[in-house]
Amino acid sequence: MRRTILLADDSPTIRKLVTQTFADSDFDVVSVSNGDAAIKALEEKKPSVVLADIYMPGKNGYEVCKYVRNHPQMRTTPVILLVGAFDAFDENTAKQSGATANITKPFEPGSLIDLVMSVLPAASDEIDTEPEAPAESSDDRDLLGLNEIFKKDVAPAAPSITSISEEELDRIADRVIQRLSTQIIENIAWDVVPDITEKIVREELKKNER
Repeated sequence: MRRTILLADDSPTIRKLVTQTFADSDFDVVSVSNGDAAIKALEEKKPSVVLADIYMPGKNGYEVCKYVRNHPQMRTTPVILLVGAFDAFDENTAKQSGATANITKPFEPGSLIDLVMSVLPAASDEIDTEPEAPAESSDDRDLLGLNEIFKKDVAPAAPSITSISEEELDRIADRVIQRLSTQIIENIAWDVVPDITEKIVREELKKNER
């Protein structure tokens, strides 16, 4: 994924050097010659990182940085201040403006690349998604259809399955037997409803004896 560097410097030499430095990279360099043009370009380009000269026409680098920090959508964008070899760099002003880092001109291309990469958030291929709900297992499904049976056959006031009468248990067992094969009953019923399963097995045995 290509990212954009916004360079604001009134030196044509610096603008050319930075553009050439990132010519073969995954960055597009947008260069302007003054701070006011930088503010306009910020709104249009939404750069991934800003390089701003501390002394240039219009808004200086400190002011450009402060603008970025006060911008609701771009306040976390890294800003690197460019400082001339003979310029007086004000560390307090840089700190108050929220500068991420600074580098002295002239600089080696490799040093600039390393600095830019160090202030950018690491690229990530991960996509934030809601965790998927676990697949419903066979044990979670109402394989015996008991929800429907109990809804019809058990009074709403019944507190638990232990209060079911023998007659109701017989009726439920008969319905379950009609729904499922003997193999399914043997495989899952003991884990689902032991009390009813015992009744079902008894009914199956009775059938086999006939």
